[in-house]
Amino acid sequence: MVSIRDVARVAGVSHQTVSNAINSPDMVSDSTRKRIKAAIKQLGYRPNASARRLRSGQSDTIALGISIGENRAPSPIFDAFLHLLAEHANDLNKQIVLYARKDEQSELAHIASLREQSDVDAIIINELEKYDGRPQWMLNHHQPFVLFGRPWNIPAETAEHIPWVDVDGYAGIKAVTSRLISSGHRRIGFIGWDSGTGTAQDRESGWRDAMLEANLAADTEDLDSWSIGTQESIDAGSHASIELFSRHDNIDAVVCASDTLAVGVIWTMSRFSDKELSLNIDGGIPSVPSLQAATVTGFDDSALARAFSIPSVRQPLGEVSQLLIRMILDMANGQAVTADEKWHRLLKPEVVWRTGAN
Repeated sequence: MVSIRDVARVAGVSHQTVSNAINSPDMVSDSTRKRIKAAIKQLGYRPNASARRLRSGQSDTIALGISIGENRAPSPIFDAFLHLLAEHANDLNKQIVLYARKDEQSELAHIASLREQSDVDAIIINELEKYDGRPQWMLNHHQPFVLFGRPWNIPAETAEHIPWVDVDGYAGIKAVTSRLISSGHRRIGFIGWDSGTGTAQDRESGWRDAMLEANLAADTEDLDSWSIGTQESIDAGSHASIELFSRHDNIDAVVCASDTLAVGVIWTMSRFSDKELSLNIDGGIPSVPSLQAATVTGFDDSALARAFSIPSVRQPLGEVSQLLIRMILDMANGQAVTADEKWHRLLKPEVVWRTGAN
C-alpha cells in the first residue's frame, strides 16, 4: 500500500511537504506541487479518506433529493445532470448520495437526520416550488446548501444569502417563440406544467411576452385559452394538445415546456394524418382538423428531441454542475454567501433549431 512517505521519496521532498501539497496547496510552490502530483500519479497514491475527514471534520459527501411517488416526474435530462454532478464531484474527491423526497415535510425531516449524524457537508436542492420553505429552513438551521433553480418569492435581503445556479428558461422559451413568429407562425399555443413551480411560470411567461410583443394578442387574458398546464409525461402532453386543438382552429405551432410534452403533441398529431378525428373530451365530441403543418418545439434538447428532430433548448448542465460543486467547496473553505454575483448565476440556454422545422 503506497504511503505518503513513498510519494515524498519519489518527489524528493519531506512527507510534510506532500501533506501540505494535498491539504493546503497554497503553501507549496508550483514547481514542487507539479513534482508531487507526478509522483502521486506514478505511484497511484490515494490519500486516506477517513483520516482526512477526521482532520477536516467534513464528510466529503453531498446529498441530493430525488422525487418519488406521485411527485415523481420523468425527466430525460435529470439522468445526464446526475452523471455530470457525480463526475465533477469525483474530480474533487467528493461523492454524491441520493435520498428519496416525497414532500417538503418528510424531506426536511430526512435532512435533519443527516445533520444529526454528520453524514453530509451540503445539500443540493432542486425542483423548487413557487412558495418553497426549504431554503429558509436551511438558513435557519445553518445547513450549507445550494439551489439548482432560483429562490422564488423570497425577500431580497434573504435571497442574497442563498447560493443558486439556474438556467434562464424564460429567455429560452421566448427565443424559440420569437423564432417561430419570425418564420411566419401566428397561431402559437403553449403547453407547460400546472405544478405551480417558479420554473413552470417562468417558461410560460417567455411565450406570453413574445406573443404580446409581436402584437399577436390584445392582452395576457387573450392568451389564456392558448396555454394549457399539465403533468410531465408524454400521455399528459398528448391529452393537453387535444384540448388545445379543440379550442382553436388552424394552430400552426405549439411551444412546449419540455421535450417530453412535445413528443406527446407530435404523437397526437401523427394520429390525425390527413383526416379529421373525433375525440371524446369532457363529454363532448369535438372535431379536430389535421395539424400536419404545425411546428412543435421542446425544451432540454434531450435524446427525445434528437430522435424526433424537435427544435429545442439546450441547458448547459456541465456548467451548472461545476458551479454548484464549486460553490459548495467555497462555503466549506469558509467563504460567506453574499450578494456577489458569483453566488447567483443565471445561465443562458442555447436554442437548437433542427433541419426540417418550419
